[in-house]
Amino acid sequence: MNAIQIRLLSLALFALFCATLTYWVVSIMALSGNPVPAAAAHAPVSVDQAATLFGGQLTRNVNQDVRLFGILSLREGSAAIVSTGGEPPRAVSLGGPLMQGAKLYEVRARSIVIDRNGVHSEVFLPANPAGPTIYVR
Repeated sequence: MNAIQIRLLSLALFALFCATLTYWVVSIMALSGNPVPAAAAHAPVSVDQAATLFGGQLTRNVNQDVRLFGILSLREGSAAIVSTGGEPPRAVSLGGPLMQGAKLYEVRARSIVIDRNGVHSEVFLPANPAGPTIYVR
């Protein structure tokens, strides 16, 4: 083979290499352009409820029967407007009894803390309504 044939063969192989490289770059770029669909979101499985299948017991929320309607901040102390067990709402002062074995332990800005035989649990105020609210002073 003479020098001209070697140069022509090298040029043909280089053109083939460039064409192959261009083909694969275009193919890969076309695949990455389409986004992969997101996985469907599922609600998390409650381990406590699954435990009941194997003899476990569900723990009842101790505050499900206490409903907080309002918080009063007075100069002498604090109080909360609560309803227990479906009864009408009533004002309970700090340290006062809420129900059998439970008393009002602490009043916070948006919640109260209940003491049930030394165990503290918190009850929050419901979210503010979206519409206009009337405040009475």
